[in-house]
Amino acid sequence: MLEQLKIRNLAVVEDAVIEFTDGLNVLTGSTGAGKSIILTAVELLSGSRAKKSLIRRGAGSLLVEGIFRVPPGLGEVRDMLGMEAADDLLSVQREFDASGRSRIRINGAVSTGINARTVTSALIELHGQHGQQELLDPSRHVRFLDLTGGYGDLLGECRGKSASFREAWKRHRKLLEAQDENRKREEFLRFQLRELDALGLEPGLAAELERRVRLQGNFQRYSSALEAAAESLAGEGGAIETAGRARKYIASIADLDERWQRASGEIASALISLKETARELESGRDMEGEEEESLEHLQERLSAIQRTARKYGTDADGLVQERERIRDVLRSLDEGSDEIEGARDALRKAKAQLLPVLDKLSAARKKAAAGLDADVTAELAELGMKGALFVTAVGEREIRAFTEGGDELDLSDGGRDDVEFMIRTNVGEDLHPLADIASGGELSRLTLVLKKLLVRERRIPTLIFDEIDTGLGADMGSVVAGKLSGLSERYQVICITHLPQVAAVAVQHISVEKAVSGGRTRTRASVLSGAQRTAEIARMLGGNGELREKLAEKLLDAGKSARSSAG
Repeated sequence: MLEQLKIRNLAVVEDAVIEFTDGLNVLTGSTGAGKSIILTAVELLSGSRAKKSLIRRGAGSLLVEGIFRVPPGLGEVRDMLGMEAADDLLSVQREFDASGRSRIRINGAVSTGINARTVTSALIELHGQHGQQELLDPSRHVRFLDLTGGYGDLLGECRGKSASFREAWKRHRKLLEAQDENRKREEFLRFQLRELDALGLEPGLAAELERRVRLQGNFQRYSSALEAAAESLAGEGGAIETAGRARKYIASIADLDERWQRASGEIASALISLKETARELESGRDMEGEEEESLEHLQERLSAIQRTARKYGTDADGLVQERERIRDVLRSLDEGSDEIEGARDALRKAKAQLLPVLDKLSAARKKAAAGLDADVTAELAELGMKGALFVTAVGEREIRAFTEGGDELDLSDGGRDDVEFMIRTNVGEDLHPLADIASGGELSRLTLVLKKLLVRERRIPTLIFDEIDTGLGADMGSVVAGKLSGLSERYQVICITHLPQVAAVAVQHISVEKAVSGGRTRTRASVLSGAQRTAEIARMLGGNGELREKLAEKLLDAGKSARSSAG
């Protein structure tokens, strides 16, 4: 519970310390007195965005601090903060200066806004006037229903299965999109491959073609030179014949001088080389195979390779490497089809695991909706809306991501149910969305009822209501007072109210007043008792002074009796 709230230099509050107690605490005061600043302080503790305009004029910074008593049941808060079993007091402090710097301390230690939100959200449920706007937003209704349903484990399972499905869907979709891109790319790659294959590329082909072009272009000179060289070696009186005679002469004297045996061997080796060269020359003269392609065709082939090499920014051998690279890419694109099929199977499996959970969640929501409808309708009747009917419409929407080829991931963690609160305020009328409710009083009553029912499943120790009774007349005051008093038996309730009946049943009554002194406006909060409290309730009642004071005393006596009976 919130035991104490310290405020310094927040708007018109210069310095205030407000003590709260168990049960129902009410804050009252004239319009504009600054009651809403109390809620602003609590919101700042909860990590809401601070603005420089909140700092009191002339001050360099503002400070708010809440002292909480943490019940034993909130083990997650205790564990998070490392609180000992004997510890039960918790301090959350926030300071914000004119430079825009914010400092948060939890139990004196510097902390973060996230930690502050985590801690305070477990300790306080704030129902401000914006809560009515939340109730008018159908997108929030499914969350409200889930808070009352008691199927948290099923929601957790749904979140897990939905996350797995979304991950599988995204992977499958990414591969499909890549496949579309690859198909366009594949067409171009296959065109390139056909272009390169048409060249008949092999390593060294361009060099070979250049050689053959040179030969074909100089065939006569080439042939004549080879013929003359062959004749010089193997013809009559040629080098082979001459070397043979020389060897014969030297061999004839080798037995006389051993040194000529080596010379004879060397000439024999030279003869072998000369004969081999002569045979090569004869073979080269024939140019067998060299004239199979015309010079023009050879030049065309070479020119095509050179043009293509310039197009690809490489040389002829680089074209061979590029062709192999393209073949590798095309093979990988073919393998991508297998990957897509695997992703499709994973998506089908994720969907098959998710659908039964979605069905269970839909059934649980419909069951919870029936119970909520009955409770809200009954509570509204107690608040003077006897002809009202509250209906929670639960419908399953089509999920396009479930369809083959669905191009939109329209599945959230919350499943596939659309939930909207509908109401009929009078017998014989049609059901309408909450946003169509014209009466502020009807909306206030509905908000009070829903908030009361929504907190049933939660362990939050403190509930704060900001003028939940807006638009309600005095005839409903006692009923609303009874509802809030009933809530205060389970929770600490802090309520800003304009209804005297609510103020009269409170355990503690805090008056918020605004005064001008020294040319500055100041708001102060004080706990009322005795005559002061009677006077404040009389002010809230309005009318004749003497009569309203007697009525105020009567209301206070009734409130005291009600508290005694409840105790």
